[in-house]
Amino acid sequence: EYTLFKRVVGLSEEVPVAPVREGEQLVLNIYSAVTSGIVRKRTSDKMELQLRRPIVAAEGDKIAISRIIGSAWRLIGYGEVA
Repeated sequence: EYTLFKRVVGLSEEVPVAPVREGEQLVLNIYSAVTSGIVRKRTSDKMELQLRRPIVAAEGDKIAISRIIGSAWRLIGYGEVA
C-alpha cells in the first residue's frame, strides 16, 4: 500500500506529485536499504514493482518512495510492504 504526498518534498517551489505510472522507475528506501524498481502494476492504493536489486523486508515495513524530478531524486510518498 502507498500514499503520495500532495507536493514534492525538497523543492523551493510547490510542485504537485503526479500519479505513479506503470513502467516508471522509482527508488525505495526501507530502513537503510536502498533499491530501484520499475512499476509493473498499480491501483490507486497498491503497486507492484520489479526490483533491480532484491532487499529483505518484512510485511508491514515502512517504505519511502522517490522519483527523479529535474536532476535529483525527490521524496514523493510512503508505503508499507504487503
